[in-house]
Parts: sequence; structure tokens; C-alpha cells
Amino acid sequence: MAGSDKIDVQHMDAVQMLPPAPVMLVSVGDKEGKERNIITVGLFNLFSLKPPILGIAVMTSRQSYKLLEENDDFVINVPGDDMLDAVITCGTKSGKKTDKFAEAKLTPVPGKKVKSPAIKEALMNIECRKLESFEKGDHTWYLAKIVHTDATTDYDRSNALLYWDGEFRTAGSVLKKVEQ
Repeated sequence: MAGSDKIDVQHMDAVQMLPPAPVMLVSVGDKEGKERNIITVGLFNLFSLKPPILGIAVMTSRQSYKLLEENDDFVINVPGDDMLDAVITCGTKSGKKTDKFAEAKLTPVPGKKVKSPAIKEALMNIECRKLESFEKGDHTWYLAKIVHTDATTDYDRSNALLYWDGEFRTAGSVLKKVEQ
């Protein structure tokens, strides 16, 4: 069985050894597009099923942090593997002087239940209304209730991007499906 012999591992090495997780593009801003931004987020979590509550974590030094503090909502956009370049652009460029929608060649579309824009090219757009925020370490977590979701008609979660420790991936094959 794998893992029968183990070695001690430093804390940060252990974190980097974790499996890849979903990477999201979070869009936030006003309907008019005067002040909007997209941030690539690797710290994303489902906090509750009933009601459906999601969380994202953002460093306070980011332009999107300011916008998240000023706005009551945001959109979690699930990028497909065809959006890899846009994900990298939105994760490496500052939104202070750059319109990331234009720079990443992404199309902002009005949210259906929120004022923040969604990203047309994303596999799924999850519109969220902020519930609370709190600081943990070097990030601020924003917990939000899902108020609307739409997905492409051919949505396939195996095309969604995963990321960890400098590597972008998509999900591999299903090993076993558990009957419910």
C-alpha cells in the first residue's frame, strides 16, 4: 500500500504537496463598468450546502480587495482549459492601471442578480452576495451566498482548470463513481 513508509515534511512543503484545487476568476465591480476587476483566485472553498455558501480568499494588497470591500457582491467564474492565458493574465497583471477584461480578451456581461459583471467565456458564472469577511493570516476570506448560477449548455467539469504549485491541470479520469 502506498504511504507505508513516511518522512517528516516541513509545513510549507506539506502545503505544496497538496493535490491541485480549482482556480477561479472572480469578477467584481459596478454595472456601469467604471470600476471593475478580475482576480485569479486559488483559495476557494464550499463552506455550506444548505444554504449554499462559497468562500474566496484575497490578499489585502490586491486591487480586487479594495473592490470587494466596497461592493456587496461578486461573481465566481469557472474558467475552462481554453481560458488558460486569460487566467494567467488576470493573475499576474494589476487591475489598478489595467482593464483586465480588455487585456485578457474577456467579455463582461451584466450579472442577472448582482451588479458585478460575469465573464461570458467562463464555463459557469456563480453570482454571489457577500455575507461576511474575516482575516486569516495573509488573506481576507469573503463568504457569500449563491444568488444565481448559469453554465454553458455543454458544461463538463473535467474541462475546469485546476492549479497548484505552478502547475495548471484539468481533472483526470473518474476512478470510481459512488452510488447515492
